[in-house]
Amino acid sequence: MPAKLKRRSTHRKDRKNLAHLERELRLNEERWRAVMNNPFMGISVLDKDQYFIMTNSTYQVMVGYTDEELKKLTPLDITPIDDREINRVLFQELQQGKRNHYELVKRLRRKDGELIWIQLYVFGIPDTESIGQRTFGMVFDITEKMQTQDALQAVQAELARSTQASRMGAMAASIAHEINQPLSALIGSAQAGLRWIGQSPPSIYEATESFKQIRRDGKRATEVVEGIRAMFKSGEASRSLLDLNQLINEVLRLADGQLQRRAVIVHTELSEQLTPLMASRVQLQQVLFNLVTNAIEAMAPVISRKRVMKIKSELRGSGEVQVTVEDSGKGIDPQNVEQIFSSFFTTKREGMGMGLSICRSIIESHGGRLWATEGNPYGATFQFTLPTDRR
Repeated sequence: MPAKLKRRSTHRKDRKNLAHLERELRLNEERWRAVMNNPFMGISVLDKDQYFIMTNSTYQVMVGYTDEELKKLTPLDITPIDDREINRVLFQELQQGKRNHYELVKRLRRKDGELIWIQLYVFGIPDTESIGQRTFGMVFDITEKMQTQDALQAVQAELARSTQASRMGAMAASIAHEINQPLSALIGSAQAGLRWIGQSPPSIYEATESFKQIRRDGKRATEVVEGIRAMFKSGEASRSLLDLNQLINEVLRLADGQLQRRAVIVHTELSEQLTPLMASRVQLQQVLFNLVTNAIEAMAPVISRKRVMKIKSELRGSGEVQVTVEDSGKGIDPQNVEQIFSSFFTTKREGMGMGLSICRSIIESHGGRLWATEGNPYGATFQFTLPTDRR
């Protein structure tokens, strides 16, 4: 091929390749523009020092700042103090290459001072212009969802308190009625006996009969009290066959709002070999929920490591089911390992010290055992066992 024709062919190929690159560039720009203009998702890009480089209009509306105002700030500047440390640690780990992304439910403080809840997805992007990497964040406003969850939980808690109060009121009225009858009879017989003794001469026979009636009424009152005590001690009437693993999952769903707010990672290891247990669903749910919420509260101050809760169920060779709830929290003072199950003992500022005491009573009434140990290397571990053949 002559050199002139060869050069023309090469130029045509170059023009074709250039046109293809221009089309790809336009398509990429259109895709990026579509992402940035998404009305449902906030977009932010940070430099290696965590300052905003760019935000989309959705993010700006979400936090109430303009793009220019945000470029003078970092996410920490618009984050409540309580949530800053975990945000700082995760960002540092991203910059150091210890992770390539992270997810977080957190709060942001708008320019007008209002607090909002967001679901945050963050990815590292290599920065060819400087050492380190830029950070790409996708943000969803979940304030309404969190408020709905909080409202629902508040209603559920109030309903539970009202139901419990109603039950306790009805139970107290029933107990008062049962005990009042023999006590009234006792008082009546005692008054009659005093009248017979007070006559002149005293009516010994009638007084003796009154005293015998007092003895019968006293015995009846004792039987009523013993019956009530036995009812609270056994609780057999409310027990039924239940799936312990299913109950664990139900409790985790109930605690989902707390788990998200505290950024707690949950790992479950539930044995498929478990058989149904004869137990009180309400009471065991109370035990599990207490242990789970205690673990969440114990991890709240943790900022130097991940907040992880592990729940395990297993079948023991001794014919027992064992459940373990382990956290990565602040742990238990060795001197308090047994005291924490005592009535009215608490390390919480507003606690009553009854939760773990009641939990142990419930487990023991089911023929099981509840205990606590120090975590390894940190945190605390609570375990309880239940017999599989108890009827």
